[in-house]
Amino acid sequence: MKILVEKISGITVVTMDGELSVDNSIALRESFLKMLKEGSTKVLVDFEKVTFVCSAGLATLIEMMQMLKKSGGKLAICNVNKDVKGLFEITKIHKLIPIYEHREMAMKDLGT
Repeated sequence: MKILVEKISGITVVTMDGELSVDNSIALRESFLKMLKEGSTKVLVDFEKVTFVCSAGLATLIEMMQMLKKSGGKLAICNVNKDVKGLFEITKIHKLIPIYEHREMAMKDLGT
């Protein structure tokens, strides 16, 4: 999995490509910890090119949401395909982390 982190209008955007598996969730967690150290408080994870998410990936997202919340920050997700969205709904992640259809909508809400 490839992980690209960039700052856009004060929001840290994480774009992933591939499967969010046990091995990849470790790299994602390390990226999240680095973002927190650098002071990121608004994080958007773009799932447009993510084809699969395992339980370790879900745990990493929840952990990141909790860490951001403690520092007054926010986490959002966008561009989720129907299979991954189904997983988020079954596990109720969508009740903890806002999920947007498009990046623009998420950026607008995180920016306010």
